[in-house]
Amino acid sequence: MAGRKSWEMFFNCHQPRKRALIKLMDNAKRLLSQKTPKVIVAIIFMVTAGILITFMQTGVKLLSDELHPFVIVFFRAFLVLFILLPAILYKGKSSLETSSYGLQITRGLFGGSGMVCVFYGLSLVPLAEATTLLFTVPIFATLLSIIFLKEAVGIRRWTAILFGFAGTIVVMRPDIAISLGHMMLLYAAFAWSVCVLIAKKLTQSDSVLSITFWQAVGSAPIGFILCLYVWQWPDLQQLLYLFCIAGFGTAGHLLMYAALQRGAVSFILPLDYLRIIWSTAIGIFIFADVPSFNLYIGGALIISATSFITFREVKLRRKAKPVITPPTTP
Repeated sequence: MAGRKSWEMFFNCHQPRKRALIKLMDNAKRLLSQKTPKVIVAIIFMVTAGILITFMQTGVKLLSDELHPFVIVFFRAFLVLFILLPAILYKGKSSLETSSYGLQITRGLFGGSGMVCVFYGLSLVPLAEATTLLFTVPIFATLLSIIFLKEAVGIRRWTAILFGFAGTIVVMRPDIAISLGHMMLLYAAFAWSVCVLIAKKLTQSDSVLSITFWQAVGSAPIGFILCLYVWQWPDLQQLLYLFCIAGFGTAGHLLMYAALQRGAVSFILPLDYLRIIWSTAIGIFIFADVPSFNLYIGGALIISATSFITFREVKLRRKAKPVITPPTTP
């Protein structure tokens, strides 16, 4: 009861701000009027989301020279709670309700561990390689759906899975060495594939805001525990970087959800592969990382495999109830 009263007092004392936020949100909705075709809005949202997520990953890679990745993980998750506050005030505390706290906690644990591995991996692996390896999420998700959901998979999707893993091996170049960074990124892809399957279930009853909020709630404690051993207080400039990282990541994921709500998954999701172009360009001009020939070959195999898996899933579920496909990036 005390917790409930504190929530009510919090929201009641912010009523004037809430009214201002409602007015601001209503004006924003008018800007996205029905006169603009939904598919155009979806394309803009998806491309912008890819750019923002690439900016987030770039910020992590740059800042990891000054702050430990574990510290960055904690602030990435913790600051999301403040970034989402205007939306929570606008929609009310009911927007945070969930149909399954167990699934949310499980998703938070896998998502938090995946975020740790992504951020640590970004400090060790070139940006374009990291982005390419993270595109194996649909491949892992398909394998998990076979094992745990008993989903029937034909020879064509099995072939796509094998092609995808072949591409992963080409990118990692095990004949030279398998680095810790590559292994952490692969675990991150696996962890996020678990999050994708759970989120597909949650989106049938929970709001996008609720899923995003509880993901941050689950990830922040993991980052906090790990960063205790390597803690350092960020200065003002680093704190600004951390806010940008959290803001870019949150806005990117929300825009992905919005894009997938407005356009066909088979058409919208492949636009996410443009992130390889953005990350390659940033890698060359900022980090002087020139992609190897292996990255082009392996990337082509991974993209072809994940594209086919996505198209096949959409085709098989076309007559079923539409389910929003969650973002495939930690």
